[in-house]
Amino acid sequence: MKKTVAILAALTVSFLAAAQTIPVNPKFGKVSDAEIDLTVYEPDTAAVAVMLYREYTMELIISNVTGDISKEITVHERIKVLKEEGKKFGDYSFLYVSDNRMKEAYSGIKVETYNRENGKVVRTVMSKKFDFDEVYAEDVRRRSFSAENVKVGSVIEVSYKFSSPRYFAIDDIDIQLSIPVNQTHIEVGHAEYFTINRTQRGSIPTTYQKKERMANLSGAVSYQVDTDVFDAVDVPALPDESHSFCPDQYRAAVSYDMSGLIIPGSVYESISMKWPDVDKAIKESDIFNVCKGRFRDAKELEAALAGVEGDEARIVAVRNYVVGKVKWDKESNLVPDEAREILRRGSGSDVDINALTASALNSVGYTAEPVMVRRRTSGMLIDYHISLRSFDTFILRVTAPDGQSWFLDAARDEGYLNVLNPLFLVEKARVIPFDGSGEWVDLRNLTRSRVSEIVTMRMEADGTLVGTAQIVAKDEDSYAVKSHYNDFDSEDAYLEDIESDENIQITEFDIQKDYGPSVEIKYSFERENEAGGLEYIRPVLSGFHSTSAFRKEERELPVDFPYPESLSYSFRLDIPDGYAVEELPERTVKNFPTIGGRIQFIAQQVGNTVSVVYRVNLDQMLVLPDHYADLRLFWETAVGLEKSTIVLKKQ
Repeated sequence: MKKTVAILAALTVSFLAAAQTIPVNPKFGKVSDAEIDLTVYEPDTAAVAVMLYREYTMELIISNVTGDISKEITVHERIKVLKEEGKKFGDYSFLYVSDNRMKEAYSGIKVETYNRENGKVVRTVMSKKFDFDEVYAEDVRRRSFSAENVKVGSVIEVSYKFSSPRYFAIDDIDIQLSIPVNQTHIEVGHAEYFTINRTQRGSIPTTYQKKERMANLSGAVSYQVDTDVFDAVDVPALPDESHSFCPDQYRAAVSYDMSGLIIPGSVYESISMKWPDVDKAIKESDIFNVCKGRFRDAKELEAALAGVEGDEARIVAVRNYVVGKVKWDKESNLVPDEAREILRRGSGSDVDINALTASALNSVGYTAEPVMVRRRTSGMLIDYHISLRSFDTFILRVTAPDGQSWFLDAARDEGYLNVLNPLFLVEKARVIPFDGSGEWVDLRNLTRSRVSEIVTMRMEADGTLVGTAQIVAKDEDSYAVKSHYNDFDSEDAYLEDIESDENIQITEFDIQKDYGPSVEIKYSFERENEAGGLEYIRPVLSGFHSTSAFRKEERELPVDFPYPESLSYSFRLDIPDGYAVEELPERTVKNFPTIGGRIQFIAQQVGNTVSVVYRVNLDQMLVLPDHYADLRLFWETAVGLEKSTIVLKKQ
């Protein structure tokens, strides 16, 4: 029976391979003329590149000599560049651990590029100057390399090996990519001693077979090695899309979760971690050591707090004191350096500053504990992949003596108490208390973000439009406004961007963006306009909703918004003498219950004044594809209203 199953599996694989759009020879360097001369991938003519062949093999190896276990991965990829944007697929970059206890390594790197030049095939082998191995952080290195002579039409072939003693940490193995895959072959092997659970994500058709072979341990004990084999052809792309923090989490993949290991002559060893195990590891790490450690400048800090009243004000004063001592170097890590080193250096990563702030707060009567966060760009936190690697960084939960708590990311100037980087607004973050077990907290609804804008405008005798704008953004909206402002090299550059966007000339400008939960912007402006018989005036100076977003009729990926939207916009126009209102935008009030959306647009004339009230609310941060059509209608409605005009006619 086993023989029959094996024969059927082999026939299925052969048929699958024959069904691929582009027949390929999987041996490295065996690139065909058809692959080199390919200009369009027919199943997806919009593709910027296509993965002609991808082979991924992983095996958990038990050393015959030492009995040590390691994970060895070999990857072979062949990529066809079809458009200019596809050239980026010739660049590779990996982070890996390199310390005395757990040394990982990349080896056997081969990179070749094939091009048709003057009728001949030219092969370019990557030189060593395009291969970099450098320090990224403490005990972490980055290996990066790039194919040479890459152009539209190139075929890039890459192979490399990765070895790691962290055999228990198995990343998801991709079946689907952001570009189409012509053929993929996956093999995952492990000794029978491992207890491993396998799950497959996505609906991509694959063939599966199981292979078995015998191996020896120390030449004395025989054991069975089980290998899972997956094959797939013509895998459609699931490309990156706007408003999606982590498209990769939705792509088809194979996941492995290791729960235990038993080798003859030893007791069963549980490898599967539970969240309390992660809590314990964090408490034994430098994360806790620095957060709980004695703050070295306690006396100076107490002096800085003299006269500061109220918990919020005192917490902010402590944060500002630490940031005054240590500048953020724009790096983001998971584990902080020693407090002494951070202070000596005068700069540090975000977690260096958070840990030092925790130490300072704990020294003045507050309880500041780490809150482990997995950024939204890293995908949703999966309960069956439990490890310290589930998290990217940490922020703080600060609790006052009366029990009131706030969440704080001390490093980022754009934030405040309960105002966090939108990437940290996750459903599940884990607080690691000084005493007791860890607990899950939801960071998505700490505040109700909102932005309000009031614009007034009048028309001078020569037709010039003169006006003022006042914008107040609170909570997460204040974070967004401050971040946008800080993206520019200078205030002049920021003003030029507003002028270009709104087609105005700013005559006066003021911004109040101190560290706090709000930001206020005021400016006066002029817009050139020649007086005539009809005047067309847009009450909304610039669109709040991009005209280029959500143009596709269908979408496979859910839509991610950074936070719920709440917009209040008011406009007033003084009608100049000698003019009358010819036309006002239509009153619009629409509800979109499936996405928690509501739009209200009301224009009216009272005496010699036209007023417009525009309100937009969108409560959902995640919109699933089933409700994408409703989101498109919501968005198109908003864009259309923001382009509406008031028409004045000269009498």
